[in-house]
Amino acid sequence: MKNRKLLKENAHKSLKNHYFRNVLLVFLASLIIAGGYTYRTNDLLNINKENSKEVISNNLPSPFEFKTPKELIDEFLNIEEKHKTNEEKLQDKYNRGILAVFVNKIYESDSFVYGMLNAFNQLFFRGNISVFITIILTSIILLFLKLFIQNVIVIGKNRYFLEERKYKNTKIDKLLFPFKIKKTIHLAGILFSKYLYQFLWNLTIIGGIIKHYEYLMIPYILAENPNVSLSDAFKLSKEMMNGKKFETFKLDVSLLGWEFLGVITFDLTNIFYYDVYKECILAELYMDLRSNIKDKYPTLLNDTLLDIDGFESGEYPKDKYNVPFRKFRKWLTLDYKKNYSIENYILFFFSFAFIGWIYEVIIHLVQTGEFVNRGAMWGPYLPIYGYGGVLILILLKPFREKPWLLFLSAFILCGLVEYGTALYLETFQHMKWWDYSGYFLNFQGRICLEGLIVFGLAGCSCTYFIAPLLDNLYKKIKPKLKKIIAIFLVLLYICDLVISTISPNTGRGITENLKENFYIIEKDSV
Repeated sequence: MKNRKLLKENAHKSLKNHYFRNVLLVFLASLIIAGGYTYRTNDLLNINKENSKEVISNNLPSPFEFKTPKELIDEFLNIEEKHKTNEEKLQDKYNRGILAVFVNKIYESDSFVYGMLNAFNQLFFRGNISVFITIILTSIILLFLKLFIQNVIVIGKNRYFLEERKYKNTKIDKLLFPFKIKKTIHLAGILFSKYLYQFLWNLTIIGGIIKHYEYLMIPYILAENPNVSLSDAFKLSKEMMNGKKFETFKLDVSLLGWEFLGVITFDLTNIFYYDVYKECILAELYMDLRSNIKDKYPTLLNDTLLDIDGFESGEYPKDKYNVPFRKFRKWLTLDYKKNYSIENYILFFFSFAFIGWIYEVIIHLVQTGEFVNRGAMWGPYLPIYGYGGVLILILLKPFREKPWLLFLSAFILCGLVEYGTALYLETFQHMKWWDYSGYFLNFQGRICLEGLIVFGLAGCSCTYFIAPLLDNLYKKIKPKLKKIIAIFLVLLYICDLVISTISPNTGRGITENLKENFYIIEKDSV
């Protein structure tokens, strides 16, 4: 076994090889292995129910509040607000939207999985599923995640660092190595046996410490040869660590200073240095111990991709394990790269605006049982959807070959359009046509994360499916007739715009008066 100083020097060289990528991979792996994190919108927004003075009065019910028939009738008659206490109104403000429900439930339960199930129970089953059943389902899901995701992802992390010590262009998707080679169940079974044996040996205390070091190399052996059998994995690790356990223990002791520094820096030094440094050290340790027995087991330790001493910057070779995910085949026969005519853009605008109007009318109808003409204009369309869709098709055309970039761009573009429209309407019409106050990660009630995610997905659907499909349909319209329809729709829109500017569409279920939207909670005097 190389001396500790040489191991650390090699590890430090490996760490500096794409430092930020190494940090990101370890951070992602830690999130998965640790089971994620939780948060709550109430805390995020820094709300204190006892001393808050301000609350929003919202006439529209949240779609995720499940009420009795009497409460629904009272709400329809606008009586509910009179009976709600100020504290209840304040609490409602920060529990609107799907994301808020999930985030709050996860936080309250201190368990990601249990919180998710609790939120589904609240959203779709009105809380009728018993706690016992929810706990049983949670236990099953947690066991599955532990065995087949969290444990197995360790092998992917190890594979990355074993390759990264040699190749500068090692990709972060190595984290998913076990799933790419379709050995998940086999690897999960071996790791389950390792953890089970370790647990049993831990009952003896001393035996647990010895076996910890004896089994230490098993995840690395699996990272090199995922086809190895359970017995061979244990045998190889035992032989690698034979006579090396105490040296490895001293190596761990020499790193205790970093552990202490992590505590006093609130884990910052761990995230940005020590966690990656330790992974690099363990990868170096495995390769050093492997070199001692490699010739004895040429059929088990035979990955030439890893067979090197120290760090090199070579080209990335191809071998039997360096396989990508199966690429998605082109799922559409529609030509999403095509250019559209001016007439078609006009028809797109009104098609998207009409689809948006239908969507919002249905949502409001489901929530309140009332049919209302949504939007500031009198016609059956919502221009914001039309403008958003057309701008995505025109401005984001260069991103069509990269769906993730198109989604992100549509996310930002639609956010700007929605925020700008809300600001304009509030400034000049002194009304709110929508209010996201209380939705998770909203900004001034004008935009929210939940809505922008929907717009991003809608932008991708519009680009790759809806627009090409509509374009094929529009081709069936005679060119002269298409021009007449487009001109007629534009003239109709201009007339509606003039009328709506003078007398916009308002009313219950459509707008809120800004002057009445905020009010101060005063101490109860009754």
